[in-house]
Amino acid sequence: MAGEKATTETTETTETAEAQAEATEKTTGTESVPKETPAAPAASEEPGDQSGNLEFLLDVPVRLTAELGSCKMTMKELLEMDLGSVVQLDKPAHANVDVYVNQKLVARGEVVVAEDNFGIRIKEVLAKATR
Repeated sequence: MAGEKATTETTETTETAEAQAEATEKTTGTESVPKETPAAPAASEEPGDQSGNLEFLLDVPVRLTAELGSCKMTMKELLEMDLGSVVQLDKPAHANVDVYVNQKLVARGEVVVAEDNFGIRIKEVLAKATR
């Protein structure tokens, strides 16, 4: 009995919507054409393969920043700095360097020298929950 009532209500609602569409066609002189929704992108062939879905992101540039440490100083101290001045940072020399991607902490590592440049050897990639 309840199923018959639901079917009747659905049929009446559909008929009302169709009647309103016909009335609109008559007054505006246009046919109502159902809008097509764009198809969802095809999923990767293999269920466990996520790389196909993310491949379009591989060329997106990001800003990677390594932070050795920081300090606070007055403007006077800053202006008194000269060639050869040493700035003492708030981290000890053996502390890990924080690695940020687009200002978000993602890893920690240590400073290394690669040829004539500094580099960072990643020692810890932070879990998603701590980012």
